[in-house]
Formats: sequence, structure tokens, C-alpha cells
Amino acid sequence: MRYSRTSALVAGLLAWSAAHGATVANTGYIKAPTLISASMTNVEAFVPAQAGATYLWSVAGGTIPGVKANAAVFFNAGAAGTATVQCAVDVDGVKTTYTQAIPVVAPMPLTTAFYGSGYSADSLANTVVGGPSANSLSFRFQAKYSSPLKAIQVFFIWSNTEVGYQAGQGGTIKVSLMADDGSAAHLPTGAALATLSYGNIIAQNNNYPVLAFPSPAALVGGHIYHLVFTNVDPNPVANYISLDSIYTNNQTAPMQPSQADTDFAALVKAGTGAWKLRQGFTPTLELDFADGGTQGNGYMEVWSTNPKTISGSAMTRETFKVSGPSRTFTKVKVRLERLAGTDPLTLTLAEADGTVMATGTIPAASILTGVANWATCTLPLSHVLATGVGYTLTLSSPATTQYSIYPIRKGSDKGFSNYTVFPDGYAQFTTTGSTGWTGWNMWGTPNLTTSDLQFMFVP
Repeated sequence: MRYSRTSALVAGLLAWSAAHGATVANTGYIKAPTLISASMTNVEAFVPAQAGATYLWSVAGGTIPGVKANAAVFFNAGAAGTATVQCAVDVDGVKTTYTQAIPVVAPMPLTTAFYGSGYSADSLANTVVGGPSANSLSFRFQAKYSSPLKAIQVFFIWSNTEVGYQAGQGGTIKVSLMADDGSAAHLPTGAALATLSYGNIIAQNNNYPVLAFPSPAALVGGHIYHLVFTNVDPNPVANYISLDSIYTNNQTAPMQPSQADTDFAALVKAGTGAWKLRQGFTPTLELDFADGGTQGNGYMEVWSTNPKTISGSAMTRETFKVSGPSRTFTKVKVRLERLAGTDPLTLTLAEADGTVMATGTIPAASILTGVANWATCTLPLSHVLATGVGYTLTLSSPATTQYSIYPIRKGSDKGFSNYTVFPDGYAQFTTTGSTGWTGWNMWGTPNLTTSDLQFMFVP
């Protein structure tokens, strides 16, 4: 990321520093996650690279096991509390120290059985395949089915206005299905089990292609595999493309509460370097098996630029009708941010006719300020969501407290299967109390029904 602006105050301090050989301390110029989990490894932080600069990193509340003298650093988090990251930058005798404090929380409990969207995200993030860094990308997954993997669907991204997403016609991307090495790092290994190639990507103008393997390989349910994307174009610096993933600013372990990082994650390596976990990245990926089974994540956009406030008459909800079997739950998890106030968030579950089934609250202290996080409402009794019945899950709070929430957009209209998203409902909001409910408005279009709150019911 490039930083193009410096405040007048900081510019003045830097000029004074150059004249007097002093050290200037700044806060907020380090790019790093907004929230991390205790004992998390390979957390990336970086400052803008400058010609002729030297760098020296340190971390209080963590360790730096590798190089400390680059514009970017990978560090390991310590115990719950705060990790304070510092980088001392020296440019021709002008010494500036950047500081960033990062909250460190206990690892997020893993929820393996749930009903709801189940994924968290704050934005999209691209990974270049090929390009100046000669990147390779791996989407790691645990197979749910013992069946040949017939095809995959991914999200290619390029831009006519932003630089760095692509070059030329996108290159030719080779996709290799590979086994897992079984190590603690779970890296791709061995010969490819199956391969496919897809080229001239930009000219085909298909961001969401379904790519079929000419000779599918049989997978074993419960085993871990990798889809490795490499750019085999004769000139991958002049012809490259990006793959998109959903991205969370708060990099918790696991990255998603609905599955372990070993079971679904992105890894990247530059050139012949080592594979590294892409912290915060969750693949937008559908896996289609020969026996009809489908798995993956079909969420492919995040509407964080249009959050809605929960306060007084302003409320949000997920409206849905249960498909499949009835489900019993005792907890509801939602992902949101607290803006101000100390009143609890109230959750109300009602049938479509307005009959209230259950209510519960989440203490304000459980919902962080400055960063979206998952919070849990535990009910005193178990409840059943019955097959074929319509419900609403409404989030509200007194006017003296404000919360903020935004949904994730499912790619059902882009061809992603209902098995990769929550197909039973959509997110709504109102600013007039119990009336005036409407779907989210985005990109100038009102009343959209293609997004879900970040929520889930769990046993």
C-alpha cells in the first residue's frame, strides 16, 4: 500500500527533524491488522517503503523470529492483551518512529455446526498470480466428499482504473490439485493429482468462471488438499491476473468461526520462496464433485462501505424461511461494532407473523469499538427453527447506545451454489421502528435481497 499524503504537522516535524538530527514519533503509519488472536504466528505489519531508508522493528507483547530490518515484518503474537509494534525508520539522518497498538484477544471458539451465513469479512482483497513478484497461490481445503473433484468456480478480478490487479490479457493460469504434506503448516506437496489451464482471461470477460478438470481425481473425504494457481504465461510479468478473496481486518484464529484454518485458507509464495498463510484471507471458491456434492464459500462482496446503525428506531434483521431439516439452537452469534454507549444489544427471534419466540441480550462490553467482532447471545432455553417456517432475527438497542453492522453479499446470481452461501433469507434494515423494513441499498440500488448479516445460530 502506498501512502500519498502527509499532514502539515507531520511534514513540519520531519523538516525540523532533518535540520536538527532529531527522532520523530508517529502513531498510525504502520499497516497491520486491527485485531489478532493470542499466539498467532506470521502476522504481517509494514510501513511505506522509501528509497535509501533503513528499518528496525520491535514488538512489545510479541516476538519477531525473522528479519527486523525491512519495510515489512512478520511477527508472532504473545498472550492476550496488546501487541505494540514499532518501526524506527532512518532516511538520510531523519529518524522517525512509527507505533501501532494492536488488541490481542483469546482465540475464537470454533463453531463446526451452525445455521446462518457463518462467514466474516470487512472487504475484498486480491492476490496477484504471476506478476513482478512471481506469486503462486494455494487455496487449501478439507474435502467433505469421497468423490472425484469435477470442477471449481473462482473469482478473478481486474480493474481498468486501479493499478496492480492485472497486466496484458491476464496470462495463462494453471490450476494444480495437490495433496497436503501433513505437516503442522499444511503445505502442498507431491505431483499434481489433476490439472487444468485457463488463459486469455481478461479478453473472455468472465470474472466467475467454472473451470472443469479434463481428468478429475478422486478425493477422500476428510483429507486436506490444495488448489495451486500458477501463471505459466511466457511473460508472467507482462501478463498476470488476480484472484479475489473475502478479507477480515481483524485476523483472529481461526479466521472464520465456522471452520478451522487447516480446513479452508489461502497461502501465497513469491517465486521460489516459502509458502505463507494469507492471514485474513478466506477463498471465494466453489468445489463441485462428481457425486453431486458441493462445498466452499460463495460470498464474494462485502458492503462495509454502507453500514447501518442500530440505535432506537434504527434496527436491522435477517428475515428467512428454513429449508432442510429443523434445527435446535441455544446461542446466536452476530458480528458487528459498537460506536458509543453502554446499553446491551437485544436480539429478538420471531415467527413471520410477529409471534416472539425468544429474546436475549449481548453486553455492550462484549462488542468492541473500532473493529467488528463476533459476539454471542446465550439463551436460557433451547429453541427450534422448524422446517418451512418463516422467521426474523432482529437486532436493536436503546437510543443512548449505537452499534454498526454491515452484510456480506452472496454470489448466487454469479453462479455460486446455494450450498456455498445461506440461501434461506436476506438482511434488512429500518429507521422507523417496527415498520419500513427494506433490503440493503448498495451501488445506487435499493431493497437488495442478495446479502446476509454476519450471523449464525449454534447448538
